[in-house]
Amino acid sequence: MPIKKSRSAHLIAVTPRGWTTRASLGLLITMSLCLMVMSQTGNSSAVKIRTTLLDIITPVIEVASKPLDAIASAGEWVGEMAQLRAENIALKNTNIQLLQWQALAKSMEAENNSLRSLMNAVSISKNNYITARIVTDMGGPYVRSALIGGGTAQGIKKDQAVISEHGLVGRVVETGNATSRILLLNDINSRIPVMSETSREKTILVGNNNELPSLSYVSSDSAIKVGERIITSGDGGVFPRGIAVGIVSKIENGTIRIQPFVDATRLEYISVVDYSL
Repeated sequence: MPIKKSRSAHLIAVTPRGWTTRASLGLLITMSLCLMVMSQTGNSSAVKIRTTLLDIITPVIEVASKPLDAIASAGEWVGEMAQLRAENIALKNTNIQLLQWQALAKSMEAENNSLRSLMNAVSISKNNYITARIVTDMGGPYVRSALIGGGTAQGIKKDQAVISEHGLVGRVVETGNATSRILLLNDINSRIPVMSETSREKTILVGNNNELPSLSYVSSDSAIKVGERIITSGDGGVFPRGIAVGIVSKIENGTIRIQPFVDATRLEYISVVDYSL
């Protein structure tokens, strides 16, 4: 029958191969023992044969070990890349906080100029920072909001300020357990209490769905000039005071346009400011 013939043929084909392998292994073991005995007696022929075999076997061993070395190197590389990524994220978070402190220091310097006559001024605010990753594309021309990978489980709440290492990004408008939506400064629904860093005039930054939001409720005798920095005023107790917002880029027909410090299309990570008085 065809099936039985096939199985018999398979057994016949395998058996000689198995005996050949065993015979070769036995021969190698026997030769090795003979060479060991002959080399112990100082036989020059045995030494020459042994060195010749070593010359032949050594390159084979080196070639065979290269894939294993490559696998080991690849494993080490993957581990190093994972560690570098973790370190990079940690450094980004630290950099965001340090640059924010730098912006606050500049604001405090300007504020101190107007408070030199006062003594024992004590700051009672405390800020914590919750870092999250942006999970939606912010490169579209009509995109004025974004989702971030963090929510109430991480301590994020509605109306908290969202910053990057360069300044204010926007504010939190919706929160879920693990995600939140942030409204950018240039959204038409955005309203941020701000003030000029030099003249200390308080106004409202209003979004208008274009790249340059404007200042509203500006007095007719305003001293705000082109090139002046705009920072958060802290009015209303929602945002901390002194977050860098942007710079006055132009003043036309009484309208003051602000160039934000943050380019939202280039963001990957942000920090949410957990602000408490």
